[in-house]
Amino acid sequence: VLRQPHPLPDWNGVGRETLVNVLRRRHEQHPEKTALIEGKRSLTYAELWEQIRYQQRMLRRAGVVPGQVVAICSPNSLDMSTLFLAVMALKAVPFVVNYRIEVLGDLSQLNVVWFAVPRTSISIRKQLASEPYMEQRPFDARFDLFRNTCPTRTTADDTALLVTSSGSSGNAKVVQLTNSGTLFNIRANVQALNLSPDDVTAIALPMGYSYGLVGQFLSHLYVGATILLLDPMFFLHQMVWLFGRHRVTTLFLVPPMVRQLNYLHDRKLLPADFSTLRFVAVGGNRIETTAIRKAMQVFGCPVIKTYGLAEAGPRVATHPVYHSADPDVESVGLPNRGVRVQIVGDEGEELLPGNIGTVRIHSPSVMMGYFNAPACPSHRPHATIMTKDVGYLDSQGRLFVLGRKGDQFQAGERTYWFREVENVLYAHFAFLKVALRHQESQIHIAAIAMKDYPVQETDVHERLREAFGPSCNRLFVFTLMRTNTLLNEK
Repeated sequence: VLRQPHPLPDWNGVGRETLVNVLRRRHEQHPEKTALIEGKRSLTYAELWEQIRYQQRMLRRAGVVPGQVVAICSPNSLDMSTLFLAVMALKAVPFVVNYRIEVLGDLSQLNVVWFAVPRTSISIRKQLASEPYMEQRPFDARFDLFRNTCPTRTTADDTALLVTSSGSSGNAKVVQLTNSGTLFNIRANVQALNLSPDDVTAIALPMGYSYGLVGQFLSHLYVGATILLLDPMFFLHQMVWLFGRHRVTTLFLVPPMVRQLNYLHDRKLLPADFSTLRFVAVGGNRIETTAIRKAMQVFGCPVIKTYGLAEAGPRVATHPVYHSADPDVESVGLPNRGVRVQIVGDEGEELLPGNIGTVRIHSPSVMMGYFNAPACPSHRPHATIMTKDVGYLDSQGRLFVLGRKGDQFQAGERTYWFREVENVLYAHFAFLKVALRHQESQIHIAAIAMKDYPVQETDVHERLREAFGPSCNRLFVFTLMRTNTLLNEK
């Protein structure tokens, strides 16, 4: 059962106070509390700040100055976490890169001045060392720094960090978040989820994305909770023996992770102890109701649906699902405190509850702009962002998201949304992920099956005919793919 709301101090803004200073001051309340755990290594909050001060001095000695962007090209780890906070403490701008560095394009054209790379990351080190404009400098026992000698500029004063958003096209975009906006988003998230110092959270989400970094990591740091860092490649195995040992209370997942865990549970391959969990949060994309209901059985606790996007800071709305029979389970919930959600029509007019339109978000945490995108505004657009999501609000103010603009098709006499196709496929087949796209007059469906799960394409087409009628024989083109080896692979 979720706790009663935890009181939050300093709600009404922080002026020019930086996020890292707020964290430092709050952590002074419990110096001996365990802050971070990775494998056999751990740090108390006092040790965490000692390490941050040391790395801050090393960064300054290396030549890093406030306002410069430092890309930390590392998987989630204790060392990456402390370096991230040390960069912020120096008033430089951290940018966690958990994925393939090629996604960033031509590095010489970025305004990223520094690249911090673990000494164990041979391929990234080799790639950066091969660039004539990169200067390699030793940093400490675990990281080296590479300086981009091409002309660069510093970021705006209030820039706290950079995160990536996959965007509607699947191409990574770099988002600038502010100190004041990120603090607002963290506080709203803490209240919506009722996080406290008693929590122990297990992080398997890559912190290069805002949901993992702001929604989970920084939000738990803010309340002084304990953070268990899992290896994204092996978190399924680690859960079996780490959850009971560390008495994990909160777990954040994205929909493919939930489906994978549900599938393993059905095959009796998930002997983990979830008895200490008080909730599992799911975000990053839409999740089908069948997966939510199954996950409640697997974890034995409420599942909290979350909605947001990196450009909004990232957390926007929250829906705790306490019972599988929740009549509003399709909703992503009420807006978080201080966030306003509107549904607007084609002319920008606000629509009444029950009317379908585009989702518009008003929040102090809306991004400053896209990084290195001259065609996009370089300032915060009046703390408002127009999404590409289509949905409606009910009479209670709960948000229902139907899909993205263009995610509709005609079958027979009816118009359907892509999510209705996804619901049918996820309900009847063990798919890790399903993706739909328009191509000329057809809908192309690509599905990734769970490992060792047999699928007959004739069965898929039969289910689609049952749901959408005989016309779908010509409408749908189905392609079956095999599962990814990594859940977080794009």
